[in-house]
Amino acid sequence: MQITQVLIAGAGPVGLTLAADLASRGIECCLVEPLVDVHPHPRAISIGVRTMEHYRRLGLDQRTIEAGVPRTHKLDVVYVTRVLGRELYRFEIPSIADLETDRAALAQRVPEIAASPYYKTWTAQAPLERMLRAHVMGLSQVHMRVGWRLDGFMERESAVAATLVECASGRTESIKTNFLVGCDGANSAVRAILKIPLEGRGTLGQAAGIYFRAPELAAKLMGGGGVMHWVLAPGCGGVIYTINGGDEWCFNRYFGVGENCAVTDPAGLVRAAVGTDIPIEILSVQNWLPRQLVAKRYGSPRCFLAGDACHLFVPTGGFGMNTGIGDAVDLAWKMEAVLKGWGGPGLLASYEAERRPIGLRNTIEAADNYDRSGEIFAVPAAFEEADPAGDAARAAVMSKLPPKIKHFAPIGVHLGNAYENSPIILADGTPAPPFEAANYKPTTRPGHRAPHVWIREGKSTLDLFGRGFTMLRFDQAVDVSALATAARAAGVPLAVHDIDDPMAAQLYERKLVLVRPDGHVAWRGDEAPGKDHDTGNSLVTARALIDRVRGALWRD
Repeated sequence: MQITQVLIAGAGPVGLTLAADLASRGIECCLVEPLVDVHPHPRAISIGVRTMEHYRRLGLDQRTIEAGVPRTHKLDVVYVTRVLGRELYRFEIPSIADLETDRAALAQRVPEIAASPYYKTWTAQAPLERMLRAHVMGLSQVHMRVGWRLDGFMERESAVAATLVECASGRTESIKTNFLVGCDGANSAVRAILKIPLEGRGTLGQAAGIYFRAPELAAKLMGGGGVMHWVLAPGCGGVIYTINGGDEWCFNRYFGVGENCAVTDPAGLVRAAVGTDIPIEILSVQNWLPRQLVAKRYGSPRCFLAGDACHLFVPTGGFGMNTGIGDAVDLAWKMEAVLKGWGGPGLLASYEAERRPIGLRNTIEAADNYDRSGEIFAVPAAFEEADPAGDAARAAVMSKLPPKIKHFAPIGVHLGNAYENSPIILADGTPAPPFEAANYKPTTRPGHRAPHVWIREGKSTLDLFGRGFTMLRFDQAVDVSALATAARAAGVPLAVHDIDDPMAAQLYERKLVLVRPDGHVAWRGDEAPGKDHDTGNSLVTARALIDRVRGALWRD
């Protein structure tokens, strides 16, 4: 019988990220995936800002960029009648090269650019998975078994006993693990065995994805192109987006109420959306269902769900894969803590309390984008006419576009995640800032992402987080020795970094900010807790604070 610390079912981006993060923490895992090769059909496409920050910590940010469109490729999103028809509106989004050469000037126009080392990264799921597979296969802590699937498991108090099946031969093997994570997608076997239902609006519509090769299309694009074209012509409502910045494309055709959703002539449908008869090679066609569903529970004491196994999205906004990667990051540090002995009994139980509200909010936000898109696709009959009636029809549709910025640059969704009411966060009584999908204001309010600020050339505050807890001290006169002693006594890794930077001090709002291994603020204050020190909202000692953030003071 094979023994491993963590068994991961499913090697999509979420499972692969979890394996990479666990390995970076010295935790062994077994990653089981039925597909021998990466599924080639396009699915997720946009890598969110927060995901890129996690990949920065794992040393994978530049490799993620290189797996996507060329660095100089425009990342604009364009609304058109047809791809080679009339351009209606263009959301200009800087390329990776633009950010690298002119970040300060761009931040003057788009303040959110200053909030992170990243802004928008256009890398499709298939090349991302290939890069991640190559990475984890080179890690000694990861045992990857492609061509195998999870067949069943039994959860006991001290471990999980699972059965694996080799898909080609039917051969079975047994494996014992401390923890099991189902990253096995919308039809999750782990979720089914745990008998966890999904809740939400359910299926929102019907869609088809057409993956095609068009060698001439990129050169014909007006306005220098972009990465995504929203096609609004009657009978063509959907999105055509580039996969590699060259000849590979995908057309997601969204069908409205009453439309025939059978794709009998995919090449003809693509040509109609493009607006001219160009050479098209169809690579694959997949029907799929836009959905808004979230698992009622995110697991059990030793078995957890992550990614599509616990939340199903419509892709409008690009939140699904990124939300799942956030799940993986939350699990990774907590599993490390428990397996290494310093995590308390409530640490892994906090996973659902922290991540399920995020999954719920993000699926609802994506569904709202989908609803708004449906309104835009309902174009008047005169929409393509070159006359006053056509002008009026197009103006009526374009009047619905201003809210769409939250669809294409939703930095508030990516960076504004806050673990409100988390049992392992020590709140300070400050009010929660309002959530805005398209806006983000950095804060160190407990539960929020610790802000990015450059502390020297090429060095971000983000680079200080990850290996354990981090105390950022902006006044060296503040004594943190009691907290350091309490952390050592509990076995909690804690690093203290003194930051002598007025801009960083202003951004971080307090003299002391305690940051978790995942980069979220656990506590902040102007004085360190010591013996019977009153922080203003509760009586807390240094040991009580450490016990709270490591899950040893659990409350339901």
